[in-house]
Amino acid sequence: PNSAERDTATPNSGPISSRDMPGVCFPADTEGVRSTSAFGKEVFSAVAAALGDEPLAQAIVSEKDWRHTYNAHMLKVFEAQLRADPAVALASLKKGLEKATAMDFEPKDGTPAVPLAVAGSIDVKPFGTWAIHGTGNALKTISVPYNGSVLSGASLSFQLDKWARRGTMEADCAEAIKEGVRLDTFKGRTFILIGAGSELGPLRPLLLAGATVAAVATRKPQRWAELIEFAQTTAGTLLLPVPSGVASDCPDVAAVAAVAGADILAETPALAAWVAGVVRSSAGPVTLGTYLYADGEANVRITAAADVLTQAAMRAAAASRRELSLAYLPSQTVAHVIPAAAAEAQRANAAKAPWWQSMMRYRLAIRPPLSGAAGSAAAEPTYVHDAYSMTQGPNYALAQHMRQWRAMLAYTEGYAVSAPMAPAARTASMLHVHTVATALDGF
Repeated sequence: PNSAERDTATPNSGPISSRDMPGVCFPADTEGVRSTSAFGKEVFSAVAAALGDEPLAQAIVSEKDWRHTYNAHMLKVFEAQLRADPAVALASLKKGLEKATAMDFEPKDGTPAVPLAVAGSIDVKPFGTWAIHGTGNALKTISVPYNGSVLSGASLSFQLDKWARRGTMEADCAEAIKEGVRLDTFKGRTFILIGAGSELGPLRPLLLAGATVAAVATRKPQRWAELIEFAQTTAGTLLLPVPSGVASDCPDVAAVAAVAGADILAETPALAAWVAGVVRSSAGPVTLGTYLYADGEANVRITAAADVLTQAAMRAAAASRRELSLAYLPSQTVAHVIPAAAAEAQRANAAKAPWWQSMMRYRLAIRPPLSGAAGSAAAEPTYVHDAYSMTQGPNYALAQHMRQWRAMLAYTEGYAVSAPMAPAARTASMLHVHTVATALDGF
């Protein structure tokens, strides 16, 4: 949740009545019950079956306590994908995403639900686009507030090197930031941000750099009013989805702020059409970034809805010959591969831990190295970081894996994809959970 715009949602529970899920919703059984646990098990069972591991697939389906054992099953699936032939592994990603997005869409007018995959055929009111063009000068380099000062240029480079030496970040992360501090290449580019209100999202820096930003976020008039005021001072252009009756150059900012935004769950088809229109009308390269989060089961639903928007952007880019890239901020609290240096750093830090930390029974998240993982040389074992958090639950983990699956599939299809593991940060979506807030604040 550290990277995302929070939304309200129901708790991380099991069965939910169909009437509690307007818009994008889990498929219902014969009694109209939409079980999130059954859905999650079906997704990962399908992935295991696609890998040819029927015993694992059956173990997942028959699991009686998914809420407290999902992490072990998901870890087995993840490691099985790493061991599999690349073609088989990719097929399992496709099967997982296919199952995870096989949801229903329930229109707001009360008409019967339809499969989400065909929801685009529903006759919906289209969104218009309102634009505000800033009048400021574009920033040329990144500046970072830190310890009461502002780092940029040489001072930022020095601090990045210091963080890398201390292990605060990996060395290649520091180098990537150094490469990205030049902002003079952003003008002429369009960025579509799904979850534009994210605290760690790039909306404001992109506007300051002179980019065009199409912002997809919920209807919050005060937030939009503040953002419009900010955009006016930048060199960028802000595009907002608005009701079709609002003029693209409407001068009444308060009126625009009152109606701007959209509900990604209830208005998925219309938003997908709007995103596709932004791609087609762009003058230069387009990047679509996903920065969403919601509590509990809604996190899976908004991820499925975001994937509908992503596919709409891909189709529009292909049809209009636009250059499209994708961006994500994945959570580090699921299984993922880490470099050997990071694995060694974990072991070294554990060996140097003071006695009082050992009494708290911390466990190393690094798994035994996987030898012979697909795509790895025999002499280079693959290290898996097992970081599932039982506090967050299976719906959170499923949503994060769905985004990873789309990122990996898009990459293999030739798209440029940015998906660095996001750091733990003191954002609202993290601090509203007491145990997580305590861990971030330290002792």
